[in-house]
Amino acid sequence: MLKGDSIEVTVASRSNSDASVDELTPMSSTVKEYTGFQVDLEDLPQGRHLGLFSTIVLFISRIFGSGIWTTPSGILLACGGNAAVFFSMWLIAAVVSFSGLFVYLELGSLIPRSGGTKVFLEYIYRRPKVLVSTVFSLYSLAFGLTLTNAIIFGKYTLFCLGFSSEYIESTRMSNWIGISLVVLTTLVHGVSTKHGVAIQNFLGALKLLLVGIMAITSIYVIFFPKKITGLENNLPFDSSFWQFTNSKVVSLSTISSALLQCFFSFGGWSSVHTVASEIKDPVRTLKIAGPVSLFIAFLSYILMNVAYLIVIPREQMMQSGPLIGSLFFEKVLGYHLGRQFVTVSIALSAASNVFVVVYGTSRMNQEIFREGYVPFAQVMASNYKHTSTPLYSLLLCCILTCFWLVVLPPQGNSFNYIVSLEGYPTQIFIGLIGIGLFIVRRRYPGEKAPIRASLLGTLLLVIISVYVLMAPFTGPRDESTYIAFLPPYHIFALILLGLFVLYWALKFRTLPWARGYTLEPELIVLDDGLTVKRWTKVWYQ
Repeated sequence: MLKGDSIEVTVASRSNSDASVDELTPMSSTVKEYTGFQVDLEDLPQGRHLGLFSTIVLFISRIFGSGIWTTPSGILLACGGNAAVFFSMWLIAAVVSFSGLFVYLELGSLIPRSGGTKVFLEYIYRRPKVLVSTVFSLYSLAFGLTLTNAIIFGKYTLFCLGFSSEYIESTRMSNWIGISLVVLTTLVHGVSTKHGVAIQNFLGALKLLLVGIMAITSIYVIFFPKKITGLENNLPFDSSFWQFTNSKVVSLSTISSALLQCFFSFGGWSSVHTVASEIKDPVRTLKIAGPVSLFIAFLSYILMNVAYLIVIPREQMMQSGPLIGSLFFEKVLGYHLGRQFVTVSIALSAASNVFVVVYGTSRMNQEIFREGYVPFAQVMASNYKHTSTPLYSLLLCCILTCFWLVVLPPQGNSFNYIVSLEGYPTQIFIGLIGIGLFIVRRRYPGEKAPIRASLLGTLLLVIISVYVLMAPFTGPRDESTYIAFLPPYHIFALILLGLFVLYWALKFRTLPWARGYTLEPELIVLDDGLTVKRWTKVWYQ
């Protein structure tokens, strides 16, 4: 509820509740002042235990995923083989990511709670009642997948075993390998959280090794002369740098697709705010850790992309699809060290991401089910009594991921399609966050956040988001992101979001109005002490 120039917030348990906070039962009396805002900080049992170094590692581990090993081929293809346009896409994506990061840092300094995008949207867009909460929750459930990493694990596993790229792209074997990994991961996390986290930490250490290999190899390729490396330079800085290999494919739509794939590679920057309540001195820590981590990622990505274009001819690079990382290391380090050892490392890094995403998604799903917006929420939010793990939330992530892996064809277009399908609605929400920052500043003109996003950067974030959302509807379509039996990715994403809005309208507006009742939240305590919100019908007298 509003009190002058401040905002008082109460939440009904540790879950990230909806923005209609005046409806919820206050469960905590711990209120801390942050720049004039009164924000109910969550009483997390683990407390604030993440320092500066831990937060930087967390940022880097979430930013460095499978993107840099898989997307450059599709990005170059969408740019018509033009190296200048290709690097421009990465530069724009980096600038927009930095702009988005500072928008999140400003909002996070005012609202230092775990939840990230969901919490920010709920604080900004409070009306209509629970609309944003419901739509974003359903979106998170529907897109709570580990699809891209499962695909990469399957493809890179086959490639390191000696199978040709033609075989990998023409059979479903890689999809079945990905399914096996997802099922195994679900079983491990479902049986024992402790052992699941131990495995993902071990595999996560390999990611740091892979980042080191990437940096050293890039420097070796770029700065050492040909007489040492024995590699031909396929990226001369002359007129060919600015030339298209196929300018006919370039359109507003393909550029939008290229940007979405670049954003996918930088995507982890927005996820660290989901654990803001666990960070020591979050304002100072995030202000340092965020930009440092994102700059490390940008520098590494630029070096790696320069190395790609030096080693791999552009035509071959555009045709390599998600296997570009393995192709690069094979050319630089040879068959055994490059194709087998490093490719295995990339596959294991993808497996690490699968473990992390399944674990994180199950917790996110459980928190969403605790809000009670969807049917069977009480069952889905509960922990399995024999293992005390969120088994039902784990199974949802597993079933949805396996369904897509069965449905999708093995060709490279499937990967580009999924990246664009996941990225499109994400960009909608990030754009709304950018607009929302102006709303917050106007709503509370007397408040000065400890971290301020620049006006120019915020405007750029909004403008690029609008462009990415509108461009697919203009000009020739980007064939590299289409699958014959599915709607275009942007249409599919909008259909899903429309269905989520329709669900909200039926549950919270139309049916209550037609039948004469209102929905009020009620807290239910499960056998293990977990609290779940249930929306009960209060009939009009």
